[in-house]
Amino acid sequence: MFYIKKIITPFILPPGIFILVLGIICIWSLTKKRPRTALLSFAMSFVLYIFSIGPIADLPMRGLESGLKIPSKFDTDVIIMLSGGLYGYSHDLSGIGAPGPFTMERLVTAARVHFKTGAPIIVSGGQVYEHQAVIAPAVKRFLMDLGIAEKMIILESRSRDTYENALYSKQICEKREFSKPVLVTNGYHMKRSLLSFKKVGMTVTPLACGLMYWPNKKYGWTSYLPRADHFRTASTGLHEWIGLIYYRYRY
Repeated sequence: MFYIKKIITPFILPPGIFILVLGIICIWSLTKKRPRTALLSFAMSFVLYIFSIGPIADLPMRGLESGLKIPSKFDTDVIIMLSGGLYGYSHDLSGIGAPGPFTMERLVTAARVHFKTGAPIIVSGGQVYEHQAVIAPAVKRFLMDLGIAEKMIILESRSRDTYENALYSKQICEKREFSKPVLVTNGYHMKRSLLSFKKVGMTVTPLACGLMYWPNKKYGWTSYLPRADHFRTASTGLHEWIGLIYYRYRY
């Protein structure tokens, strides 16, 4: 019963339910001798399936995260943490607004480095769109909840994208005379982040968190069932590759 449940569930929830419906349409179209409709529904079903399974979803991540290494020691005088999304006006234990999953991974990693080194943290993240909240203050609240003193948290609340993260963080570092920054962001986001800091003329030590791909990653039969988290991984990876190409020529 356990295995039956594991097989059925992915085809009840998106994107599996869409793959199933498109497959049914394909078969029905063949019985009605409508080859064009059958071909279109099959193609859509196939593309959805391919991007919803683990091995394919990880392909964009492989190029983004390969080669990233975790430093064994930290010679730093400041930690730059790039924000990555916020549940802006949600109610939380200590206030309004809560970091999204990627931001949470980054802030926990930044906090761990702070406790190892005693270095202050620059939290970089502003208001991307007018209807959204500013990210940095909510991250600061969470860092303080984890036991980090307020004076050790520096807010950069103007940036709207990765390039502006780098630009405004550099200004803070120059003003406060920080010279050995550690950069904390997710593994998939590190290449574009390093490119942005290079574009503004700043050298940083990368510290990736939340790595989704690693050498010799193993896949079981469940990895070939369509799942929303696989589709989300593929989408995140493709978005990052497009952003990386754009940044190379835009800035």
